[in-house]
Amino acid sequence: MGGGFVMAPLQAIWTRTEQHRITGTSLAAVIPISLVGAAVYYIGRGRPQVDLPVAFFLVLGSAGGAYAGARAAPRVSERALKMLLAVLLVIVGVMELYGGVVGTVPTFHAAGGSTDPARYILIAVTGLVIGILSGLTGVGGGILIVPALVLAFGIGQRVAQGTSLLAVLPTALIGATTHYRLGNVDVRSAGWIASVGVPAAIVGAILAQFLPERLLATLFGIFLVAAAIRVWPRRKELPVSRRGDGRWPI
Repeated sequence: MGGGFVMAPLQAIWTRTEQHRITGTSLAAVIPISLVGAAVYYIGRGRPQVDLPVAFFLVLGSAGGAYAGARAAPRVSERALKMLLAVLLVIVGVMELYGGVVGTVPTFHAAGGSTDPARYILIAVTGLVIGILSGLTGVGGGILIVPALVLAFGIGQRVAQGTSLLAVLPTALIGATTHYRLGNVDVRSAGWIASVGVPAAIVGAILAQFLPERLLATLFGIFLVAAAIRVWPRRKELPVSRRGDGRWPI
């Protein structure tokens, strides 16, 4: 995953930045992190842990969806965006926990897989939906791509993670560009996040090559549920405002 599912909740928790700006900044920071992570998964241990055809069809669907979601985001209330993000995190987290604990997650799926045209059409449609949600919430899409590939298409956890890192790149780029034009990207904050996230992505991707897939799914699920609890909007939240110099707080 590119890290948008981490950045959006943490920005909401640690700053008073409005959700729309969190969305754009998260998408911008996801780009270099996902690029580095995908490279590690592809050239890492043994066979490439990236399914290139699946990534391609995910991108076909998600590119347009990301643009539509980013354009629609300013028309949606901040509270609704936070609630949507929290609900998505809970759903995906529970799915991952179930697979990791009960053991329904496939143990391995080699890069490539079925070439059934209907399967790839369904993957493209899945990408479209994920792209829309990504543009709305500011996550790169990995939190949705990974469980979709694992639970719906029978792809192993490790390959799904590597594929998601590659597939979210165009989605994050389109979403970030759209948000930037709308004034919803804090470039400096995105740069700081990326400077920390890139080396962390390298370490994480290397570790993922050796950890059991069920453990990866369990850890992923626990974090998502915890993040959802913190992101859910409280009854009373401090208002967001610009600083005296007209700049947004970071």
